[in-house]
Amino acid sequence: MKTELTLAIPTDHVWNILDYVKNGVIEISDSKIINQLLVKGLFRYRNELEDDPLYKQLIPYAVICYKDMIYMFHRTKKQTETRLHNMYSLGVGGHMNPWGESINIKYMHHELTRELNEEVQLYDNCKIESIVPVGLINDDTNDVGKVHLGVLYQIHLNCMDLEINEKEKMTGQWINISELKAYYSEMESWSKIYIDTVL
Repeated sequence: MKTELTLAIPTDHVWNILDYVKNGVIEISDSKIINQLLVKGLFRYRNELEDDPLYKQLIPYAVICYKDMIYMFHRTKKQTETRLHNMYSLGVGGHMNPWGESINIKYMHHELTRELNEEVQLYDNCKIESIVPVGLINDDTNDVGKVHLGVLYQIHLNCMDLEINEKEKMTGQWINISELKAYYSEMESWSKIYIDTVL
């Protein structure tokens, strides 16, 4: 059965451009690296990619921040990605679907914004102050990570007034950075990498 079309990059192209990091964040100084990755981007059916390590599905992955607080998600068993059931996550994001005429930074930002709006609702008084690129996040130590590459962002808000849209799929709460370690053992790997390398 064919599923949604999602963006993927040939894995060999990824590591021709980037220094290989098995588990961690690859810092990027500007958008040139992302554009170099996107040049080889192609759309394939998601179910064909889920177990194919010859391709990395590119995922915009954004941590929502307000001062020293981070918005933490808890995924339920209603989530599509069964491998992440009952885990905590610090990032909002998802697979990139066809949109527009070009695969470029504008497209990447569109997909990031779409995913943010799908998962959370910002109240009228709550505005995005900045979207800051941090790096690329990779984890080849597990089956999910082997077929995904995250484009890591921090989204800084001017307040904490937001709520989850699909409450049957996840819950959410603001948590102080100093308290994250208490949830560490139950977090998905990209959130652990974020704590270990960025905070």
